Amino acid sequence: GLSRTKKMNFTKYFHLGVPVEDPPKEGEEDVLILHGTRMTVPKSISKIASDQITHESGIPLLPVDKALERCEEVHIVLTDNTMRRKCVALVPQYESFHIFKYMRVPEKGGKVNKTEKLRYVSRGYQTNGRDQFIPPAPNHTRRLWNMLVKYIQSINEVLAALEKQCKKVIKDNTLIVMVCNFGQSELLLNFVCSARARGLDTSQILVFATDKETKSLAEGLGLTAFFDEKNFGPMPSEAANGYGDRKFVAMMLAKVLCVQMVSMLGYDFLFQDVDIIWFKHPLDYFKQQKEEFDIYFQDDGAHSTRYAPYSANTGFYFVKHNARTQFFLTSLLHAGDLVIKTDSHQQALIALLAEHVSLYGLRVKVLDRHMEEFPGGYNYHQKSGKYMKAFFQGEIKPYIFHMSWTLNKNNKLLFLKQMGEWYLKDKCIQTKAEDIGTGDLAPTCCLAEPNVTCHYRDKPSKIPCTDFPPIDVGKDSFW
Repeated sequence: GLSRTKKMNFTKYFHLGVPVEDPPKEGEEDVLILHGTRMTVPKSISKIASDQITHESGIPLLPVDKALERCEEVHIVLTDNTMRRKCVALVPQYESFHIFKYMRVPEKGGKVNKTEKLRYVSRGYQTNGRDQFIPPAPNHTRRLWNMLVKYIQSINEVLAALEKQCKKVIKDNTLIVMVCNFGQSELLLNFVCSARARGLDTSQILVFATDKETKSLAEGLGLTAFFDEKNFGPMPSEAANGYGDRKFVAMMLAKVLCVQMVSMLGYDFLFQDVDIIWFKHPLDYFKQQKEEFDIYFQDDGAHSTRYAPYSANTGFYFVKHNARTQFFLTSLLHAGDLVIKTDSHQQALIALLAEHVSLYGLRVKVLDRHMEEFPGGYNYHQKSGKYMKAFFQGEIKPYIFHMSWTLNKNNKLLFLKQMGEWYLKDKCIQTKAEDIGTGDLAPTCCLAEPNVTCHYRDKPSKIPCTDFPPIDVGKDSFW
């Protein structure tokens, strides 16, 4: 038998953790439920009045609990039915928890072609012929091995030293983890200066510095820092030129290392990138959550094939320590060659996430991109400008803002400046601690009020920037 129930009621009933469009797109309002045997058909289905069968198919619409009242086990499949030529086959068979995907593509790859036979493809294969999941090559794996040799040989010594630093910042078994090199240091300093300007407590932050210069700067602003020269010493101290370049990937591996180490010590933690601004303390949000999730992620906003089904942003996430999360983060470390191959620890993490959710029952919650509390690049670059205009008008009170979806550090700085969230004096940009002064660096580096400057008319700004050129050719003014 078949029944239907409303999608939004269904996803609230089961708390799947994936980002859900609310309201749903046209044609995606209902969930179709297949009752495999007579024993699972709802008792009330024969009593349904004709006015409840409003769908053209004649399939009755029921409340979630009524539709599932005789089900002892429910398997949920997420599928995008906006692809008009896609079919879904349910095969009675020895059970599989994975999807077998076939597409009409040439034998040696290429775009979808209706004249071709259906061929088995990876879940990352797209209609344009691009495969988002190419296996790492031996050189990627050897590069990972070279890193892991040093890491494994030094792990006991490193964990002992790290635990001493963690104990300085731990509160309620929880800390905040950040990773930074000197090339990104002005973003770290701006974050601290902005938090100080709002009177927000940064005492639970532990900065994993990948060079001595960053360690000195972090400590100069009152943060606790940890520099592991054995494992982080070879990392680049310069900022990445763009998303996915060699320096960028090296820092992604550093982010994998640091959270795995903290997890090994048994702590809960919030990981965040340095391109974040606090408006309220984010740990307050996670303390209030009553749902039993293991990991909370900011929604990246890019709901593309390579990030399906979670679209988790790996620059802001909260982890509760347990056996599931510890093994997940260790598995991510072991998959470092996939990070190197894809130029992104985000893609590797999400691929593993889906498997660990299915295999080990890892509970994951993505903080939907339409939530007001945790905006990022998706909201900043939104064509309508709806979110950012409400933000500037004070109608929205988020916990944080994450300046993601940017080409490089230079763009982040300019966007933050015209957004009115730049609290760092120019003389402290790309300046070593010894060249700034001794003692507390805050009075020398931090502004009490933000430095608001215009750069691009087509990007969100606290003040009108209509007289400035667009960063994207031909784009109109944000205002």
